[in-house]
Amino acid sequence: MLNENNTTLKKFSALVVLAVTFTLLGILFASRMEWTPQSSAEPDSGISEALQSSGLINEQGESPFVAVAQKVKPSVVNIVAKKQSKGKSRESFDFGPFRDFFPPDMFPENPHGTTSGGSGIIVDQHGFILTNNHVVEDATEITVKDADGHEYKAEVIGTDPQTDLAVIKIEDGKFKPHQVAEFGDSDAIKVGDWAIAIGNPYGLDFTVTVGVISAKGRSNLAIAGGGPVYQNFIQTDASINFGNSGGPLIDVRGRVVGVNTAINAQAQGIGFAIPIKLAKNIYEQLRTDGEVVRGYLGMVPRELDDATREALGLDRDVQGVFVDMVEEGTPADKGGLKAGDVITKVDDFTVNDPSSFRFMIADKKPDSKIGMDILRDGKRKELNFKLGNRADFAAGTPRNPQQLDKMWLGIRVVDLDAPQAQRYEFDARTGVLVLDVDYNSAAESKIFPGDVIIELNRQPVENLRDYSSIVDKIGDKKDAVLFRVIRNGRKTYEAVKP
Repeated sequence: MLNENNTTLKKFSALVVLAVTFTLLGILFASRMEWTPQSSAEPDSGISEALQSSGLINEQGESPFVAVAQKVKPSVVNIVAKKQSKGKSRESFDFGPFRDFFPPDMFPENPHGTTSGGSGIIVDQHGFILTNNHVVEDATEITVKDADGHEYKAEVIGTDPQTDLAVIKIEDGKFKPHQVAEFGDSDAIKVGDWAIAIGNPYGLDFTVTVGVISAKGRSNLAIAGGGPVYQNFIQTDASINFGNSGGPLIDVRGRVVGVNTAINAQAQGIGFAIPIKLAKNIYEQLRTDGEVVRGYLGMVPRELDDATREALGLDRDVQGVFVDMVEEGTPADKGGLKAGDVITKVDDFTVNDPSSFRFMIADKKPDSKIGMDILRDGKRKELNFKLGNRADFAAGTPRNPQQLDKMWLGIRVVDLDAPQAQRYEFDARTGVLVLDVDYNSAAESKIFPGDVIIELNRQPVENLRDYSSIVDKIGDKKDAVLFRVIRNGRKTYEAVKP
C-alpha cells in the first residue's frame, strides 16, 4: 500500500515539474518575442495599400464602381408605360362548358389596362430619352421618374422595332447638364472589359450590377418573341433583369457603351445590350424624322456553312451568304439575284455572315445603287441593284399572299412563306400565320396575331390548303377546336370554343 502511494506521489510531482517547466518556457518565449500591443490599423493599412495598388479600391476605401455609379445615376430614369387593351375580363372561376347556361351579361367585355416598366437614358437637356421599343410600344400614357424623384409625363417621338429602340421626350421641363449621359465607343470595348449595368429591375429604383463583356457581335438570337431583325448585341454577365430594359451598359469611366435590352431566361447570367454606336444612329434618325429609313433588297440571306459549300462545290475558304429566296417584284428580283446564289461582296466590302449583310443593306438609303459580286453555279458574276425603302415593303400584308378570305372563329390567316418567316424571325417554313383576330370573337383570348398554326384537332397544317380543308370538315360544329401554335419560339396548345 505504501509503495502504491509513493508511486502516485512521484507521478504527481513529475506532472507538477513538467507544468512549471512549460510555464517558464512560455514566459521566456513571450519575452523573446517582445509582445508589444500593435494598432489594428497597421495590418488594415497593408491590405488597403495592396488593394489600392491593384486598383480594387481608392484612397477612401471605395471600389471604383462607386464613383461610376454616382456619375451615371442622374442619367438613368425609371419608365412606367400604361397600355390599353380590350378583351374578356378575368373570371375568378372557370365556368368552362357551363358558361353557355348563364346570361351573356354575366361575362362583360370590359377594357382593361396593363402596365410595363423599364429604364431609359437621358440623352439631351431638352428632355430626350433613349430606351427600348418594347418598353413603350403601344403605350397610352408614359411616366418618367428621374434619380431625384421628379416625375414627368412623356410622349413617344419615334420607335424602331427592327432594333428594339425608341426615343421619348418629357412633355414639360428640362434636364440639368449633369443628367445628360456621356457616350463611349462600343467598337473599342474588348471581351473581358468591366461592364456595369444600371436600371430599375422589378420596380426597384436604381440598381447597379457588375460583370464583364463576355462577347461582341452576337446575332440570330431568339429573344423577346423572336428578337429584332437587326442584331449585333454585346453579351455580358452583368445581371440584366426585367425592368433594366432601356438602361445603360457602361464602362469603368462611366461612359455608355450599350443599351440593355434582353436576358436569356433559359440561361441565367447572360444579358445582351445594343451597342451605343448603333443606338446613336437610330436615336438621331428618330429624333429628327420620327422614323428610321433603310435600304431594302427583298431576299432572305442564310449562313454559308460547310455543308452548303460542299453541296455547291465551293472551297471551304469561300466567304459569303447563301440566298435562300428572292421575293418577286423586289429590287433583288429586278436586279437578277436568284435563290441559290452566293453573295461574296457588296461594293468593295466582303460579306461574312447574314447579320453583317443585313446591316450593309440597311445602312444605305433607299434609291442607292450598289454593286454585288456573286457565285452562281460556281461562276463569278457582277450584279447591280437600286435599293428600295424597307418601310414600303414591310408595311401591311406581303404582296401576293395566299390568304384565306373568310374569317373563321375570328381568325384571319395567311401562308407562312419565306418572306413572312424572315419578317417574324421563324425558323419554320410550314404552317399558317395569324394576321388578325377579331375583337369579341371566339378566339380572341386564345389565338394572337403572329402565332403560327401548325395543327388543328391534332391534324398537321403545313399550308393554307391543309388549314382550309380541316376548317371545312369541322364546319358548323360547336365542339371545342384544339389548336397547336408556335408562339414566341415555343409550341403550345390552345382550345377554342366556337
